[in-house]
Amino acid sequence: MDRETTFWSVVTAVALAGLLLLLASDKGLFDTDDQSSSEQEESTTNETQTQMNSSADTPDPLAFECVQHGEQLSRHDHVTLRIYVNGEQQLIESAVGIQTDVCNGNEDYMHAIHTHDDAGRLHIELNDAGEISLGVFFDIWGYHFDETGIFDYRANSTHEMAMHVFASDETAAEENLVSSFDDYLLQNGEIIEVHYRLRSS
Repeated sequence: MDRETTFWSVVTAVALAGLLLLLASDKGLFDTDDQSSSEQEESTTNETQTQMNSSADTPDPLAFECVQHGEQLSRHDHVTLRIYVNGEQQLIESAVGIQTDVCNGNEDYMHAIHTHDDAGRLHIELNDAGEISLGVFFDIWGYHFDETGIFDYRANSTHEMAMHVFASDETAAEENLVSSFDDYLLQNGEIIEVHYRLRSS
């Protein structure tokens, strides 16, 4: 084999090796574990951010309506709300919807749904007669709530949301489950139980 043939054989072999390296790199064969795990972390972070979108980021217009105690109101009802996360009852704070950035007049100036204590009793007061949904309370409170989850908890492969609505002489049961969650229209005297819990099956 003469020198010129040897030269071109080497050039061809180097070119082929370079081409194979480029193809392997394009297919990700040279990615390190660090690169793969950082890409996985970034993907997980993006999924978590998507899952953690909050319904409170787009509040119902009624969340900005203020009422004044002492004035003639078209509606003044009460509903009891109980929230459970993995079986543990959560505190519903006192004075939710009172003296906020939106409704910040005197002490009698407050949102259409508010609390006076931490017993879970929601006061529904409207200047004009009409319906109001449970989601408005969470918008005022500033927390996420709908069929996808509550607070920072989200329904997933292991956990689900459940909501019961019943009269004061009843208890939460399969027959009083509702699926409207944040769209549920509040009715005077009802008890509402919201559960974030392990999936039953």
